[in-house]
Amino acid sequence: MTLPISKEDVEREFRDELHALLKKFGAEIEAEDHYPGYSECGQDIRMTVSIPALYDEQGNLIREGCEINLGSWVYS
Repeated sequence: MTLPISKEDVEREFRDELHALLKKFGAEIEAEDHYPGYSECGQDIRMTVSIPALYDEQGNLIREGCEINLGSWVYS
């Protein structure tokens, strides 16, 4: 009989894989309040992934940088 995977193990595996993906792209995840000070505070938190541009040794662009607004995007 196989035991279920613990929530601690699931979290650790998820974090490890997320860290590896962020490291692969040199990316960062940021969560911020886009309209601070308004009565809806806390309802407009957005998560953004920032990926920097990548250049070779000669300064040629290899990969464009981008910001990905995760918003309510859900992978299925």
